[in-house]
Amino acid sequence: MPLQGDTDGPIFEAWELLAAWGALTKRVHVGTLVTGATYRHPAVLANMVATLDHVTNGRAILGLGAAWHEAEHRMYGIPFLTTGGRLARLAESAEAMRMLLDQPFATFKGKYVKLTNATCEPKPVQKRLPLLVGGGGERKTLRIVARFADYWHGHGTPEVIAHKIAVIAKHCAEVGRDPAEITPITTVRDVDRLRTGADVDAMVGKLVALWRAGARGFIHYSLAPYDHETIRLVAREVRPRFEGSIASGEAA
Repeated sequence: MPLQGDTDGPIFEAWELLAAWGALTKRVHVGTLVTGATYRHPAVLANMVATLDHVTNGRAILGLGAAWHEAEHRMYGIPFLTTGGRLARLAESAEAMRMLLDQPFATFKGKYVKLTNATCEPKPVQKRLPLLVGGGGERKTLRIVARFADYWHGHGTPEVIAHKIAVIAKHCAEVGRDPAEITPITTVRDVDRLRTGADVDAMVGKLVALWRAGARGFIHYSLAPYDHETIRLVAREVRPRFEGSIASGEAA
């Protein structure tokens, strides 16, 4: 379902679009932000993303979350578990898909996911196809991030992002993982229109503040109807100026 505007309106299926975009592009990495773990069996999704990695010659990202859209689940008759149930399924799915993508055979016996000598062939082009986990729950979601994710996506002010990164580091210490293996990324969601130099300055300033807080990747969140002028300014003015700030040490 569309997330804004006419929720009964048209919307294409994400993974079909990723395959099309991946085949038409050469450099950009493609993935979802994010696919709910409730919508597809993890073995099906693992095979989908492995195929996408071959279509793109190693540019696929597996974006995964617990799912939140109860109305969409009800519309399609997909069971909408409790919050705890959805988080448990996310954890099982992440672990099972990591096994499918990395190991010759996967056997997994969880409450929601069961695999028996399961294969996912051919393996991805990437030696480790990156898993992006979205969400900010500190007790469960960020622990899943610490165990399995290569990217973490969250929202918030620089102070919130810095705090969440510290929580991820704590969970990493508990599970014996180096937090440097996880790249924190975030979204600048409160910029609707860029038209003037002052608008560009403001967005660069927000990115620099988030970088100082520990974010190492940014997504420009844009929904239909698309503001193409803002998208052009982000690409042509915001990004070069922000990268210049990093290179010069201003964002240190």
